[in-house]
Amino acid sequence: MQFLGLALIAAVVAGFLVLLALSQGWRLNWLGGWLRGNLLLALLALAAVVGLAAWDVQHFRVIESKSTAGTLTFTQTAPQQYEAVIAGPEGEQRVSLAGDLWELEVQVLRWQGLTSVIGLEDGYRLHRLVGRYLALEQQRDASSVLAANLNPTPAWRDLWVWTDRLGGHSLIQADAFEVRFVPLVDGARFSLDIGPTGLTPEPLNAQAKAAMKRFK
Repeated sequence: MQFLGLALIAAVVAGFLVLLALSQGWRLNWLGGWLRGNLLLALLALAAVVGLAAWDVQHFRVIESKSTAGTLTFTQTAPQQYEAVIAGPEGEQRVSLAGDLWELEVQVLRWQGLTSVIGLEDGYRLHRLVGRYLALEQQRDASSVLAANLNPTPAWRDLWVWTDRLGGHSLIQADAFEVRFVPLVDGARFSLDIGPTGLTPEPLNAQAKAAMKRFK
């Protein structure tokens, strides 16, 4: 609910900026047409940025001390080919995956400074599920088609991407959790346990336990 509330607040701010731009456009005649036009464009651009941020931030969920991001199940469809089902509070996602191992990437937003003091909690969203081959030749030949995007936001308007580019000099810091090099096993089902320090796949059946033994 926190991130949905932030999205609503940002959307209201964006709407206010649009109204301000439109209302002031006819009142700042003394500045001249050129200055008025540039001010309107700046306000509209800022409104667009805030509005896009509002749309994107609603997809994040609060990181609690002990919670789950959902479950992950693999079904083999052909040699080194799998269907992965990620089930969470927002429904299911089905993606195709190739390889011998799987990795999961999670985008994390951490609040800094004043935003942290007022009680905003860090948030996350699932980003990519990646397959990897053990054979280097297979990995090299298929490296461009192994990743399945779980985040629908394009990079050019991705709040996490822009926060990461700005580094740690803003009120928000981009962080990431990763699970890497877990063997792909037919029928394996995992719980994706998440907390403030990272993401952990917990086996929910014998196939997943077998995969984790090979992982260790």
